[in-house]
Amino acid sequence: MTHPKPVIGILANHLVDNGVHRNWLRWKYIEAAERFASVHAVLIPTQTSHHIRDGLIARLDGVILTGDESNLDPGEFQPETLVRRDPDYVHLVRDRYRDRAARMVLHDALRLGLPLLAICRGLQELNVVLGGTLHTHLIRSEALVIHHEDTSLPRDRQYDAIHDLDLEPDGILKRILGRDRIRVNSLHTQGIERLAPGLRAEARAPDNLIEAVSVSNAPHIQLGVQWHPEWHVATDPIAQAIFEFFGQECDRVRHQNAA
Repeated sequence: MTHPKPVIGILANHLVDNGVHRNWLRWKYIEAAERFASVHAVLIPTQTSHHIRDGLIARLDGVILTGDESNLDPGEFQPETLVRRDPDYVHLVRDRYRDRAARMVLHDALRLGLPLLAICRGLQELNVVLGGTLHTHLIRSEALVIHHEDTSLPRDRQYDAIHDLDLEPDGILKRILGRDRIRVNSLHTQGIERLAPGLRAEARAPDNLIEAVSVSNAPHIQLGVQWHPEWHVATDPIAQAIFEFFGQECDRVRHQNAA
């Protein structure tokens, strides 16, 4: 009998094209999850009711939150007194449909204790949902290392590793990877300013920016990384180890649910 694989949900991004609302997801996330985490992946849409989405997530063995070119809306983590009059969606700039969906998905995944891998925008969403804050525009700070891609390079080269991260000595990421320092790609405008209660730092850039976190006292791995492990996963042993460990945790959940 074929050993059934865990089923995970990957949160989609929103797309409005000529007035038509769609959901989309880069194939690289699905490929990385299915090949290296050994799971089956389904898409979690941005536009469904909380009731429907809650029912879907309760049937999953894990969740991945992806990155995206759009940034988290500052209104999600800064008090607002004015009614929004600008569009919820601006291509490559703003995606409040994703913001709202991520909040709901995270609440459910955290409540259920599901394995979680939050990548780039996903890490930022995790920090905000749990009460942290973000730097809104890292590119404007000369005190920081370069945290954004060189758009003059070919697309694949933009995802090459460009700076080091020091792993926390007693962190789960160091336990997974078995090393003190790694080198990662960097394609993000926002980043953690104040770490949320309930999160612990797992890795820091040379400028002390936190670039990996984990949820404290989670029953299964709930990890956020600021870089993109999915892009070069076929040739990157660090990325492979992260997806493999995530998949093992999802398999544990599948077995527990089947018991």
